[in-house]
Amino acid sequence: MQKIALLALVLAVTAAKFIDTHTTLAQINADPFGHVVLSAIKAHLQASTPANEVNMLLNGVGAGLVQDQNDHDHAFELDTTTNNRIVEDLEKEILYHQNQIASNTQLRDDTIEALAVSEEDIRVTIQDIANNEATYAREEATRNQQHETFVAKVAAIDDVIDAIDEAAKLIQHLSLGASFAQLKSKYDVLHKKLSDNTSHTALLQPVITALTELATHGVNQKALTKIAQLLSEIRQQLVQEKAAKTDVEDRQAAHWAEFSVHLSNEHTRLVERKAQLEVQIQEQKDTIEDAQSWIEFHTLELENSEERLAGQQAWYAVQSEIYETQTAERTAQQEIVDRLQEHISEKLSTTAQFIASRN
Repeated sequence: MQKIALLALVLAVTAAKFIDTHTTLAQINADPFGHVVLSAIKAHLQASTPANEVNMLLNGVGAGLVQDQNDHDHAFELDTTTNNRIVEDLEKEILYHQNQIASNTQLRDDTIEALAVSEEDIRVTIQDIANNEATYAREEATRNQQHETFVAKVAAIDDVIDAIDEAAKLIQHLSLGASFAQLKSKYDVLHKKLSDNTSHTALLQPVITALTELATHGVNQKALTKIAQLLSEIRQQLVQEKAAKTDVEDRQAAHWAEFSVHLSNEHTRLVERKAQLEVQIQEQKDTIEDAQSWIEFHTLELENSEERLAGQQAWYAVQSEIYETQTAERTAQQEIVDRLQEHISEKLSTTAQFIASRN
């Protein structure tokens, strides 16, 4: 009874192993790679090839898988090295273009601010030049008017002095014994000249009155002496007046000479400043234009570098996926080879039966 039970147990275990082997081989056969390998093994078995040659076949397949993986590892390592170098170079390019965009943007913005200041400076300078020229024209006109007035007044004083001198000569001639009748024509001319004077009417009125009385009441030495003294006093006043006006004229002329030099120097300085600002403004405009051109250039280059980086990263992602997929496939294929080697070594008859029965 015990022997029957033991025999039943052995049969059950053997059947289970047979079923397990068939399940494993069926799974291998379902795999395309496993199917090809099993077909190769079937060909060897049909040719009555020894088991060790079948193992050699599997060893060769396994060695090929290892070599393929090594080659793929090496190729992927080269791809990785190349990718890292290209990515590093592209990232440097991107950083360079970003820095150039930032620096040129800062330069452009700073120069725009500086240009606004320069344009305000030149506006003020142009206004200062206009004010300077207006001041010069106004002051020059004032000075010319002052000089013309001085010349006219001095000429009037000189005319009066000449008339006073003529009157003094007339009085002198009368004092020396000349008759009034002899000098009547000169008297009339002189009297009219003094009477017609409008610049020193008040000053000359006593002389005119004295000469009129002289013609009316006759000539006497006392009257002549009085008139001569009056003429001398008036002449002295006229000389003093002329000297005072000449002094004022000299001071005004000196002031204008100094002030006109100051205005001229200031005008020269302002004109030079305007020219400098014009050059500066043009340089600033050129700088802004150049900076904007560089910004646009580096922006395009940045976009190009970013696109190349994205393309490189996409390419490497594909290579990585291929590498991982093929590595996983070889690992699975190596596992199939290992399992077949195990079955060939330990369960050759069962394996042979399965291979013989497969399509």
